[in-house]
Amino acid sequence: MQEFDTLPDLTAAIGERHYVNAEFMYRPRPEGQRERIVFDYALRSRLAQLGKEDAVVYICRDQATIDSLQPFAAEYPHVMMATIITNPTPYKRAAGNTPEQLKWDAPESWQRLQTTDRWARIDAALHLGSLLGHGGYLLMPAHDAVWGKGLLARLEQFSQQHARNSLPAAVSPYTYYQHSAVPDANIPPDIIHLLNTAFSRDTLFPWKIKRDEVQAFWGKMSMTPFGLCGVIRREAEQTLWEDDLDIDRIIRDAGYGVRCLWVNNPQLYRQALPVFDRDGVRKVIERTLHYSLHIPDERIGGSSLNTPLDWLGCVRQVVMPRFRRYNPQSETLIETCANEIAERLQQYGASWVDWGRYRHVVRVGDPVVEVWQQQNL
Repeated sequence: MQEFDTLPDLTAAIGERHYVNAEFMYRPRPEGQRERIVFDYALRSRLAQLGKEDAVVYICRDQATIDSLQPFAAEYPHVMMATIITNPTPYKRAAGNTPEQLKWDAPESWQRLQTTDRWARIDAALHLGSLLGHGGYLLMPAHDAVWGKGLLARLEQFSQQHARNSLPAAVSPYTYYQHSAVPDANIPPDIIHLLNTAFSRDTLFPWKIKRDEVQAFWGKMSMTPFGLCGVIRREAEQTLWEDDLDIDRIIRDAGYGVRCLWVNNPQLYRQALPVFDRDGVRKVIERTLHYSLHIPDERIGGSSLNTPLDWLGCVRQVVMPRFRRYNPQSETLIETCANEIAERLQQYGASWVDWGRYRHVVRVGDPVVEVWQQQNL
C-alpha cells in the first residue's frame, strides 16, 4: 500500500485507472469483534469488485488508521491501494461561543472546525478526480455499502444512458435494504427489520426515484465521472451538512446528468450497518432528523421518517404483517428522537448530535452546520 503526502503525487501514481474508489476512513479499523466483522465484510465486498485497472484511495484520519488497513493490501494484491491523510481544518474566523451558549461540559476545551470531516474528505476526493481528468469514475461509498457482482457495470451503463452536456451522469444506487445480515455478526433480525421499516415509510419512493422526482445523488454510494469532479468542487457549499443534497443541486444547476437507480436485489447492492440494538437504530434516526432543521417551518426531520403514512402506507399496514409489526415501533423511536430535538430547540435555539469524534450543531433556518471537536481527545 503506497502512502502519499500530496494529491499531485497520488494522481501521477494512479495514472489512467478506470474506477478510483475513495474510501473515507474516519478512524482505525474497528476493534470490537462484531463491528469489525461488519466493517470488513462490507469493505471486502467493495474491494472484490475492483480489478487491476482500478485503484483504491484510503483518505485517512491518521497514521494509525493507515496501519490498521494494511492487511487488505495483502488480500487484494491486484488492486492498487494508496493512502493520504486529510482532516478538517480549524475555523478561519471568530469561532463564537456556542459551547457556552449550549452549556456543554468544559466549554473552553472545544475547538470549532471549518467543515465536517466528511466534507474534508469529499473535497480531497473531488480534487483528485478533477486532476485525473480522463474517462474514468470517482466512487465514494459509505462504510456500510455492500457491493455485489455486476453493480459497477450496471451503474456505469446507467450513467451512460443518462449522459448530458457531453458527460455521463453522476449516479447512485438506492435500496430498501439499508440494513442487512452479515455472516457471523449476529445482527438480530428484529433490528434489521426495524431500521428498514423506519426508512421505507414512503411507499411511493421507488416510483419517485424512477421518475427523478427526488434527490438522485446519495452519500451512501455514488459514481461520478472525473469530468464532473471539478465542477462540483468549485460550486460546493462545504459548510452544509447535507453534502449529497448540495452536490445533487450543483450537478442539476450546471446542466449535467444526475440519476438514482432503484436496486431491489440485495445480491447486487445493499447496506450493512454496525447496528445491533434499538439504541443503535435510535442513533441513526437521530442523525437523520437533524438534516432538515435548517429549513424554516419544516417539521423536525422533514422526511419520510416522520411524515404521516399516505393511503398506500395505510394499506401496507393492513396487508403486510412485517410492516404492521415494525412500523409502530419505528414511529415510537422517531417520535422520541423528534421530541428530544424539539426540547433542545426550545431551550437553546439549537440542537446537536455527536458523530464520531465531532459534534454537529444545527439551528432552525440556518443552512450552516457548526462542527466542533473537544481538544485533547
